[in-house]
Amino acid sequence: LLVGAPRARALPGQGANRSGALFACPLSTGTADCRRVPIDEGVDPQSESKEEQWLGVSVKSQGPGGKVVTCAHRYEVRHRVAQPLETRDVIGRCFVLSQDLRLRDELDGGEWKFCQGRPQGHERFGSCQQGLAANFSPDRRYLLLGAPGTYNWKGTLRVERLPRSPLELLLPDSGPFEAGGEKERDPSLIPVPANSYLGFSVDSGPGLTRRQQLSFVTGAPRANHTGAVAILRRDGANLLRAEALLPGHQLSSAFGHALALLDLNSDG
Repeated sequence: LLVGAPRARALPGQGANRSGALFACPLSTGTADCRRVPIDEGVDPQSESKEEQWLGVSVKSQGPGGKVVTCAHRYEVRHRVAQPLETRDVIGRCFVLSQDLRLRDELDGGEWKFCQGRPQGHERFGSCQQGLAANFSPDRRYLLLGAPGTYNWKGTLRVERLPRSPLELLLPDSGPFEAGGEKERDPSLIPVPANSYLGFSVDSGPGLTRRQQLSFVTGAPRANHTGAVAILRRDGANLLRAEALLPGHQLSSAFGHALALLDLNSDG
């Protein structure tokens, strides 16, 4: 059993009071045998802050023999520390762990923070909050990362391919894919207005709009003050394009706050 504890006390070397943590708990008769997974143990105070980063806010597993993802959506990147023009950007980040809960190279896991190095400020990627939601596709080929603070809190969904071999990175559809475009970074391509929180919840599955096509589903619980759910598909080399937008119908209902895909009538 994997348990996220986003307000857990920090380790001595993290330079914080509360950083959050991921725990692994064996299913046994004991109640005190959970162990803290040893990730994210150091800190560079000149470039980052882990105070209240909320590691463990999201936790997902591919199942037996698969990978695990856990995120800290409030992780901060710092610039010009202790100077008058110091800035802090809440970009968030995620860790993909191998089946033994260790960090390995990019083919088997690693650290993911796609908003780092991009234009900052709240109208771009400075409040990205990547990882508030995260998931794997059912075929284990893709990692889904919600970033609801992107583009003045329009939000976005990022889909990363998890290659089984280095050759898969050379395929034309290897991605990554992103609402708004991974290269274009155009907020007008995102099907909800500002302050919608697209990426607050994420899931995926085949056959939603076309047979055998994998669709990506994400919630925007503040869209138009009612909430909405967007169904997205891959379009071209790096774009996620909206195929459908399901609006909420009740004011302040936060439609899309959580979601799950399932086949109720077994029609495939």
